[in-house]
Amino acid sequence: MFLVAALIIIGVVISLIKISNRGIARDEPEAFFDLSDEIGFETKRVLDYGVINGVDDVDDLAKDLLNNYSENIAKNDVAFIYGDLSNNELWAYYYNPVQVTAVRISGTYQTLNLFSGGRVDVKYFGNQATILLNGVDYVFDLRKGQNFYFVISREEDGEKFVSVK
Repeated sequence: MFLVAALIIIGVVISLIKISNRGIARDEPEAFFDLSDEIGFETKRVLDYGVINGVDDVDDLAKDLLNNYSENIAKNDVAFIYGDLSNNELWAYYYNPVQVTAVRISGTYQTLNLFSGGRVDVKYFGNQATILLNGVDYVFDLRKGQNFYFVISREEDGEKFVSVK
C-alpha cells in the first residue's frame, strides 16, 4: 500500500516538474527609440523655425522633413500632429511605407521601399485631439499656442512598438 502511494506521489511530482510555462521577451529595439528621439528633436526645431520666421505653410516643412527622413523611417508608420489651438487650426500628416517587389533586368527580385503620405483628419474638442492610426485612437492634450506631437510605430516579428511624443 505504501509502495503504491509512493509511486503515485513520485508520478505527480515528476509531472509537475515537466509542466512549465515559459515566456520569451525580446529587448526593446534601442535603434527604434533613438530614431524616435531624433525625429522628435529635429521636427520641433524645424517647426519652431517655421513659426518664428513666419512661414505660411508649416505643412510643407513637415512634409519635407519626412521626405528627408524617408530612408531612416523605412519600416515605420509616422504621424505628425501640429497646429495652433488659438487659431483653431490643427493638422496631422501621416506617412507610411509601402514595400514593392520589382524585377530588375538581370531577372533577380529586389524589394523597394516606396512611401505614401498625406494629411489625415484630427478630431478635436476643447483641449483634446484624437487621431486614429492603424485602428488605435491616440489622444493628445492640447495647450494654447503651437502644439506638436508625433506617433511612430513599427511592427516587427509579431510585436508592435509605438512611441508617442
